[in-house]
Amino acid sequence: MTITVAIIAPGEMGSAIGSVLAAAGADVLTSLAGRSVASAGRARAAGLRAVSDAEIAEADVVLSVVPPRGAWAVAERLAPALTAGRSKPVYADCNAVSPQTVWRIAEIIAPTGCRFVDGGIIGGPPAANNY
Repeated sequence: MTITVAIIAPGEMGSAIGSVLAAAGADVLTSLAGRSVASAGRARAAGLRAVSDAEIAEADVVLSVVPPRGAWAVAERLAPALTAGRSKPVYADCNAVSPQTVWRIAEIIAPTGCRFVDGGIIGGPPAANNY
């Protein structure tokens, strides 16, 4: 069985995490909505597959890896697709946000039926032989 992980978004950290997951055999999805040409290139080089929000909602796990100021906006953007999706992935907010923002994100995700995890990333992006 292959696990499907969606990474929002394919910046330096998200692409690096996605690359390690893809190398380990995961099917790694991402969204390029509103992303730069550089982000699209990083995503392709890392083995991430660009898909729609509806396809992201069918992943096993969704990792939100964005600048902290955008964390709740990502949850709001994905909430309709997560609500409509038949699969209910684990939604993990991996951003350095305040406790108040975590509660706000959890409140956005709760009605979707998805489980919510507050996580965090410490350190720089992983490399294939550095995790």
